[in-house]
Amino acid sequence: MICPGCGSPNEMAYSVLSSGFVCMEPGCGFELEVDGIEAREILEPADELVACA
Repeated sequence: MICPGCGSPNEMAYSVLSSGFVCMEPGCGFELEVDGIEAREILEPADELVACA
């Protein structure tokens, strides 16, 4: 995920304490809040999200 704050292409980390993604670049600190369901959808591998018929 590219940081919307600083544009860094490095991965943003998920913070359980704030329920959001945080930029790990020094001096940025951008935080994107997401709800629990939305975060689970982002963090789950795509193959686990596909329902089998």
